[in-house]
Amino acid sequence: MCDSWNTIAGHRQQFEQFAEEWLALHPAPMLQLKREHTYAVLEHAQNIVRQEKIGGEQGRAALLAALYHDVGRFPQYATWKTFSDAHSKNHGLLGVQLIKRSGFLKDESLPVQRLVLAAVGMHNRYCLPAALPPEVRLVTQVVRDADKLDIMRIMARYLNETVPSEDVVLHVRNEPEGWSQRIVDTILSGKIPGYTELEYVNDFRMLLGSWLRDLHFRTARLSFLHSGWLEAVLNGLPQKEPFTAVCTYLYAVRDRILHDL
Repeated sequence: MCDSWNTIAGHRQQFEQFAEEWLALHPAPMLQLKREHTYAVLEHAQNIVRQEKIGGEQGRAALLAALYHDVGRFPQYATWKTFSDAHSKNHGLLGVQLIKRSGFLKDESLPVQRLVLAAVGMHNRYCLPAALPPEVRLVTQVVRDADKLDIMRIMARYLNETVPSEDVVLHVRNEPEGWSQRIVDTILSGKIPGYTELEYVNDFRMLLGSWLRDLHFRTARLSFLHSGWLEAVLNGLPQKEPFTAVCTYLYAVRDRILHDL
């Protein structure tokens, strides 16, 4: 990985300075978590572009988009004290505005700038538009896969501990037996629920498990399946129906994917 497209050390320094400035003004544990998340997402993106042999402008844009994908979270949390887009503003769009205003990409080629801004703006959508240009879709999918992988790591940890903030679990209700029928129905029909449908922590656990079907790259699927995060998240569900049916279904999906890989 010695190609010039992969040299983003200057951008890492730029992001670190940005994060340090925000943390100095707003020393919140959630923003520190967001900085750590950013570097983990970048590491996953680096693994994906290396293993999937994504180079050139698309490879560079994927790494930069991974690095800057959540910069909008910093003003979002400082202003609204939440990471809920529904209760504040879309953090992807906030990120695009901040990147433009701060000039983070001023030394990049216009094609790279456009790809990065598109990926940052769309990384948190429920699904991508059907008519996206292939290069935009590719870069955005790298970020989305890398983001999901680290969210799974975080949730595998915090769903089984005392969470530092209800923002970690999107303010859903922490009722041990609570669940939503529509989440179960969506997953068992082979689809992926959306964040806006969640009511309970158990809904969140089931949603995370359904991401098995929402990873684009083979590299990301392998990381997901060999990490143990899926089992850690699902093991926290009550040992009763309908959770047993959902787990049985998701583990069958896991086994089919592993077989196909």
